[in-house]
Amino acid sequence: MPREMPVPPQLLSLARRQGGLVSAAQCEAAGVGASRRRNLVARGRWQRVTRGVFDAGGVPAGLHPYDVDRLRSVWSALLANRRAIAVGACALMLHGVEGLPRRLVPEAALPRGAAGRSPDGFVLRQYGPTPKTVEIQGREVVLVEQALVQALPTLTRDEAVACLDNALNQGLIRTEQLETIGRRLRRRRDSAKVTACLPLIDGRAEAPPESHARMRLHDAGIAPDDLQREFFDATGRFLGRADMVWYLGDDRWLIVEIDSQEFHGSERQVQHDAIRQNRLLADGQNIMLRYFPADLDDQFTEGVAKVLEREAWKPGRQLPPRRPAAGES
Repeated sequence: MPREMPVPPQLLSLARRQGGLVSAAQCEAAGVGASRRRNLVARGRWQRVTRGVFDAGGVPAGLHPYDVDRLRSVWSALLANRRAIAVGACALMLHGVEGLPRRLVPEAALPRGAAGRSPDGFVLRQYGPTPKTVEIQGREVVLVEQALVQALPTLTRDEAVACLDNALNQGLIRTEQLETIGRRLRRRRDSAKVTACLPLIDGRAEAPPESHARMRLHDAGIAPDDLQREFFDATGRFLGRADMVWYLGDDRWLIVEIDSQEFHGSERQVQHDAIRQNRLLADGQNIMLRYFPADLDDQFTEGVAKVLEREAWKPGRQLPPRRPAAGES
């Protein structure tokens, strides 16, 4: 039996960047012809995803499983048609926006709003004139603002808030663009839930679970007094920054931290968080509650509300200045 030739490393490297997927055209360019692709599929080493798209295995190291699934959705849509443009949630994924649903519908559009056949499980959008795009990994991707306008009506309210928070946090959009996004959304179906929450968007949220928690608290009528609040001791030494805080008066605070293995999973980060939290609680003045994303249910809001009621918290209190204590240069 003739020895089977290995798949070229450059093709496998390309597949890893594309969620494990390659197109027939990319295979041809790497010297892997149709007969060899059929053989790889027959032997179970590759899988055929759709016409002209193959799963060659392997994904970037360190990716969360949800991100792997999202990446595969993005590239399965793009590789199915060499002229495809990434749009909507798939475009947001390539821009690096966090907070998207666990599973994305593979979607793309063609230049100049051209129509085309959608393979099974794919959506081929028609958005009229060709939108402005940028090139990411060799493919055309609509700009972040346009992608948000396309994607937000398809998301839940909490997903929409998380994506907008994250786009602001990363500097992918500016605060003044929210008004433009809201104006463009009014012309789209199912956008009312998004336009209603635009005043709640806050780019200080550092991870989607923080955005989700904030929405739960807002719905319960106990929205935080401040986000990412920095604390200093009497000498002006920086103690740490807290995710969400409520001012209890007399220089006392309730601090709520939202932990997640996805964002705070390394041993070094855990150690850093422990040191920071010990400093924030060292004088006995502050109260801290910690939650994981899986905890963000009714018991979460009830637990926060119970502490606030016990401590006689009042919304709208004037907060101390956000600056170090006197004597800090």
